[in-house]
Amino acid sequence: MKLTATDGWRSARRFVPGLSWVRGYQKSWLRPDLLSALTIGAMLVPQGLAYAQIVGVRPVAGLYAGAIAMLAYALFGPSRHMLLGPEAGAAIIAASALAGVAGTDPARYASLAALLALMVGLISLAAGLFKTGALADFLSKPILIGYTNGAALIIIGSQLARMFGLERKANDFPGQVLEVGQNLGKTHLPTLLLGLGIIVVLVLLRRFLPKLPGPLILVVLTTVAAEVFQLHHGGVKVVGPVAAAPPSLGLPSVGFSDVRVLLPAALSLALVNYAGSVLTGRLYADKHRYHLDGNQEFLGQAAANLANAFTQGFPVTGSDSRTAVNDAMGGKSQLVGVVAAVLVTVFALFLTPLLKNLPLVTLGGIVIVAAVYLMDVAAVIALWRVRRVEAVLAVVTTLGVLVLGILQGILIAVALALGDLIRRAAHPHDAVLGEREGVPGWHDVSRHTGTHTVPGLLVYRFDAPMFFANARHLREQLRALVARAKPPVKEVVLDASAVFDLDVTAADGLEKLRRELEAQGIVLVIADANAPLRGMLRRTGMMERLGEENVYLTVEAAVARFQKRGPGTSPESEPPSPPASH
Repeated sequence: MKLTATDGWRSARRFVPGLSWVRGYQKSWLRPDLLSALTIGAMLVPQGLAYAQIVGVRPVAGLYAGAIAMLAYALFGPSRHMLLGPEAGAAIIAASALAGVAGTDPARYASLAALLALMVGLISLAAGLFKTGALADFLSKPILIGYTNGAALIIIGSQLARMFGLERKANDFPGQVLEVGQNLGKTHLPTLLLGLGIIVVLVLLRRFLPKLPGPLILVVLTTVAAEVFQLHHGGVKVVGPVAAAPPSLGLPSVGFSDVRVLLPAALSLALVNYAGSVLTGRLYADKHRYHLDGNQEFLGQAAANLANAFTQGFPVTGSDSRTAVNDAMGGKSQLVGVVAAVLVTVFALFLTPLLKNLPLVTLGGIVIVAAVYLMDVAAVIALWRVRRVEAVLAVVTTLGVLVLGILQGILIAVALALGDLIRRAAHPHDAVLGEREGVPGWHDVSRHTGTHTVPGLLVYRFDAPMFFANARHLREQLRALVARAKPPVKEVVLDASAVFDLDVTAADGLEKLRRELEAQGIVLVIADANAPLRGMLRRTGMMERLGEENVYLTVEAAVARFQKRGPGTSPESEPPSPPASH
């Protein structure tokens, strides 16, 4: 088959989604995109510096990591709104992994951070190429809410020591909280007051002037104040000299033993990055009514991390806070990330010496406020009102993320969600059906008043596929219903309209049920079985044992035949009904 230029363009767009938004860009998007880019750039400067310090690399590396990640994702990422860059959750995992490996040599530390980004990129690339994006289907809304709340608390915990003017030594949330609690007597009061003031101002700006770049304003004001009043002489810690220099290019110079040691952290980061980004990306894709490809999200993450690896950066991921601001500012496309990347790069190349007297507590306050606004307690309350088990799942995810770590917390939540799914499938909703005068069809007698059953006939609906976990439940339910029925049941019609599958164990259980009912003089009839189910009935031999005269296209047909022949008549005495096939 000869490929045309159009075919080539479509293939390129599938692999490089950035070509689509470039080709389809609208002039009306330019103003909101530029305004959003200015705000995002202003946010990324202080956040990039803060998260680079969490990782343990030079502060300016956080600026380049954000700029490079946004450019790479603009080309290869599927979301129009997602912005990648340094984030607290990924920074904490990276710092924990590097702490026991890198030692005290800054050059080796930077190489290992770049190696970790390279490994995350390669794992994400493999996952995207092998189309494992279906993993996102296991990340439900309660897990997203729990993860977001847990990650927000981890971010806050990572900045607590900085707010109190203390040195942070612990790497996990419980340890960080305990560490601050045990050292409250060593609190540096001017640092704490400055930090609280920064938080209050940021909250007020977000509340009353949300379109102002609050983080940038606070960075400028506190840097000027620190210079004028020489706050560092009073014990307020500042960033210190930040050299304006281009990023370092090249591959990390490390050995195989380093790869082996960092592999668990790289796997964790790849999964956590994908989980958080794809859930956030789908949130905005649904809001703005476009499709987000889960497999392409892996490729977008891969591109951003691989690009950072070759520029001596560190692992990056989707930013919930900057993405939320982008949407709030009206950003329409990835031009936001491209322009913001250019602005941040210019700053990193020429203007970083201006940050020499920036108080570290300013960065801590900015990160804490961003984390607080990520939390969504109201969503947990809403889940509790709708379905309590999902609210519990969200809380368990949060606790798991806090106590065990981000990856472990998510995996436990996924396992619990699957367990709840199996529990519901093993004990699914079912119903005894009856007729309502003037209303067509058959209805649940427990939910609809005025519904009555046919004497001698039990019409029973099973709302799940029949498989090994619920085969016994089906038999026990029907046994109990038959035992309680008055007058005695002569025929059971199993409404299989919701049964789309039948495994061997369930077929064996269905045969046991048929024999039990037959011993009591009761006929088992199956109605409304779809084609796949009928195929399974034939392959397992159930169709032959039931008799095709006892398999009907609809419940109405089965009931009509029962009423025609009368409750005391055996179906063998009637002419056989036509085979149940479409």
